[in-house]
Amino acid sequence: MKNLKTIFSLILFSLITIFSCDSNSEELQAEEAKNELINNDELQAPPPGPPPAGTTYTITNGMTFSQLNAVLASASSGDTVEVEAGTYTISGRLNFRNGVYIKKKTSTTPIFDAQTSSPSQMLEQYISSNNDDIDVYGIQFRNIRLKFVNADNTKFRYCIFDYGKRKSGTDKGYTADAYIQLNNCTNIEVRGCVFKRRSGNSGRGVYTSGSTNTSITNNTFGDGGSTGYFVTAINDNSDGTTISGNTIERKASWVNTSETDHGIYAHSFDGLDIIDNTISGWPTNASGGAIKARNGQNLTITDNTLNTSGILLYVYSNNPSNPFLKNVVIDGNTINVSSSTNDIYHGIGYWRNTSSSSFSEYSIRIANNSLPNGRIKIGTPVDASDFNAGSGGVFNNNIDAITLPSGINNSGNY
Repeated sequence: MKNLKTIFSLILFSLITIFSCDSNSEELQAEEAKNELINNDELQAPPPGPPPAGTTYTITNGMTFSQLNAVLASASSGDTVEVEAGTYTISGRLNFRNGVYIKKKTSTTPIFDAQTSSPSQMLEQYISSNNDDIDVYGIQFRNIRLKFVNADNTKFRYCIFDYGKRKSGTDKGYTADAYIQLNNCTNIEVRGCVFKRRSGNSGRGVYTSGSTNTSITNNTFGDGGSTGYFVTAINDNSDGTTISGNTIERKASWVNTSETDHGIYAHSFDGLDIIDNTISGWPTNASGGAIKARNGQNLTITDNTLNTSGILLYVYSNNPSNPFLKNVVIDGNTINVSSSTNDIYHGIGYWRNTSSSSFSEYSIRIANNSLPNGRIKIGTPVDASDFNAGSGGVFNNNIDAITLPSGINNSGNY
């Protein structure tokens, strides 16, 4: 009897383990498959498992845009729209609906394509209503940008964004070149997606403005080659954003300062975590830098690997609503640059462009970073006592060169 009880317990434990694993298999398998990109641009993420309760609708291969849109319009909160493999011409605004799950039907990625309907610039989907609690999984968008305004709890997972057209006459100041733009949104997730920019059609991947609690994780931006023509991978002008686990690879040999504006570029933020990303290909000049952050507060940049350029920290006088850079931690990053040239671009640099007392820095800590060929340089003007506040200073970094104004706390750098 005792042996029977033991056997029964083992069987029960095995069943519990199997079902537990099944419940998490969608995300685990998708994470493992994210990097398996093949020549036909298909993202090898598996189907996302059974749909939630509700009616399931199907977009079938061969549907026209009006037929596809009619299917989307039929769904309501709690329903699922499955998209069969195929290429669908998109010529207008997609009928997104609150709470609808839109996903690929099989392992083959369906394509929503606006290359022929909008040949001179990306076809914008301006979604300012019916945009809450949507989950878009495993769709490839070609020459389409998604602009969501005032959305809440919406997800973009394991999608591909490619073949975006740059509008003629625009440069890096034109932020409407982003594939995903989030304005005044809350709790948005961008996960496991692939973003591509091609020669002659540079642009951004994700741009957030005035949003709260955005999560941008485990995405791929470019390949360092034919799909690496990025102005900026991620622009963040929001609060509470997490940017984590992304691989960002600009084409390093592409020289175009009018269309180059930092790997991750953040300003006017309150609460920003940039963690465990790999960023390559941006130059060591004022248009470059793997990460640039200015005029914000509560910033953490940790455990990133930055190749070809490093971290730029600024306070600009043109942002009086955020006249500071404060509560900053730069820790545990590896920065691989070619030399320790005496400027703020070849490693980790800070610069304030005004001596006005209306603009300031406060509690900036740079510690435990590895820059074997790089430099840490803090420019002037700077208030050393404010820089040092709250454990600020420069500590225990592996660097080739260091340039610090008098009074900045520092020790253990080698």
